[in-house]
Amino acid sequence: METVTVLVIDADEASRNFLAQLLQKKNYKVKHASSAQEGVRVVEEETPGMVIFDTKLPDLSAMELIERLQKFPDIADVPCVVLSSKSDPEEMQACLHAGCAEYYVKSGMVMMTLVDSIPRLLMEGKRLRKRSEKGFLFTFLSAKGGTGTSSLCANIGMNMASHLPQSTVAVADLVLPMGSIASLVGSDEDTFNLVTVADQQTDKITADFLKDNLIVPSHWLFHLLPGAPNPETAINLQVGHIPNIVDSMRKAYDYVLIDLGRSLSRISLPIIQDADLVVLVLSTDLSTVNHTKKLWHYLKDQGIDSTRVFPVLNRAVGLEGLTKAEAEKILELEIKLMVPYMMGNFTLANNQHTPISMKFPTDTATMVMKQAAMEMSQKAIKMRG
Repeated sequence: METVTVLVIDADEASRNFLAQLLQKKNYKVKHASSAQEGVRVVEEETPGMVIFDTKLPDLSAMELIERLQKFPDIADVPCVVLSSKSDPEEMQACLHAGCAEYYVKSGMVMMTLVDSIPRLLMEGKRLRKRSEKGFLFTFLSAKGGTGTSSLCANIGMNMASHLPQSTVAVADLVLPMGSIASLVGSDEDTFNLVTVADQQTDKITADFLKDNLIVPSHWLFHLLPGAPNPETAINLQVGHIPNIVDSMRKAYDYVLIDLGRSLSRISLPIIQDADLVVLVLSTDLSTVNHTKKLWHYLKDQGIDSTRVFPVLNRAVGLEGLTKAEAEKILELEIKLMVPYMMGNFTLANNQHTPISMKFPTDTATMVMKQAAMEMSQKAIKMRG
């Protein structure tokens, strides 16, 4: 069997040498580099079988190094592993999304685990290649109104755009007969919206068209496709073009969040079935939880696996109602996230068209929105493999 060459890029000489010794004991050939530029020069001379790099390098950031490596055609078939000096969830998400096979926080034990994992990584074939597949699709829906689905969709989208800066994020309002996200974020919806896009010829609804025309609301960081501005306009919606709109958005953006509200229909079901994650938003009242249970059973009958469902319990109206455990028992699903009661703060932020994270940066809900964005991203990346 041909000996595998492993390139180790690490500014810390002691750490680099320790890992090299572990690799050599397993009969791997090791090449060293103390900087990103030096590592790139090694790749120019000979393509390694694997690249392991620390993110704390003197000349380039982790993402800059990844971009440099991606310019080499042969490196697209090489597993790249991040060995970070510190835990950084945002950096981890960015590296994994860029195609890195694993992300480890450095320690002696972790290095031994990494070396033992190399045969698996080589076999699995997770490669550092530029993403050619579609962006991740997250659908937000609820069984009853009043659960704050649109606000959660917008605020989680904002946090994805904020904390995954290497990724592009778009939000689409597909709630019918009338959308609400444009008014929530303070954007115009009269001249460019779901209905006007669906009126275009099919060959015009492309990724480039959407990237050039989607609205970027002030302060919100994501790109927005507003919904139908009123019920009268929604009557004229060319529903046959919606699949093409969603598909083109996924070609244009890394993450596409779609607010469906309570719009479960023949129009929305195929979108839900194609989603990487289905975010089920419910409140703590018994009626909503029971309706959500019925909705979940229906989705399960339509082929939606529980691993793709991300239930969120939003205490939108107060502290009363069911506990998380009680809701889970009824739903027969684990609730992935709980949004705390914010009294009037959520309403105040919405009325001022401002993200929760900007209006109330120290509020627990702000931390929860960030947690939701990171967990959803990580879960989707892992499911794609």
